[in-house]
Amino acid sequence: MSEDAMPPAPPQPAPELKQLDYLVGTWQLSGMTEEGPMGPPAEMTGTETFEWMPGGFFLVHRWEGAIDMGPRGKMPDVGYEFFDYDPETSKFRSHYFSSFGPYNEDQSHYVGDFEDDKLVLVGPARYVRALQEDGSIKYDCDFPLPDGNWVPFMHATLTKVK
Repeated sequence: MSEDAMPPAPPQPAPELKQLDYLVGTWQLSGMTEEGPMGPPAEMTGTETFEWMPGGFFLVHRWEGAIDMGPRGKMPDVGYEFFDYDPETSKFRSHYFSSFGPYNEDQSHYVGDFEDDKLVLVGPARYVRALQEDGSIKYDCDFPLPDGNWVPFMHATLTKVK
């Protein structure tokens, strides 16, 4: 077969995706929500797993946890998130599907990048994940205020399962 007749090379994942490798694995989540519009502080627990989809174009995040609502019991928090990289905008993207409701493009789509050593994704909330020196991941979520500032909603730690 001549070089001119060779089939085109298959597409390759964006090399920027490798920056997400620190998330790969299974993690125990422990954290708290803040007192605010969602109610009083609540303890959060769960398991989170990040793994590359075959081909390396998407990092798949799945979680199964619960938010302790006190006398109302534990509210399940289960879902999937798919990370990819958009070379046209040079941004990471996330599409989020959870037990809290149906998919909605405005409510389930996040965009962002690394700010220093933190992955910051913004959509209807702001999620920040930062690898710590001890190998854990600090995980924070903030909600927007009408004035453009952010109010803390949730603080958690992901600890890798050995």
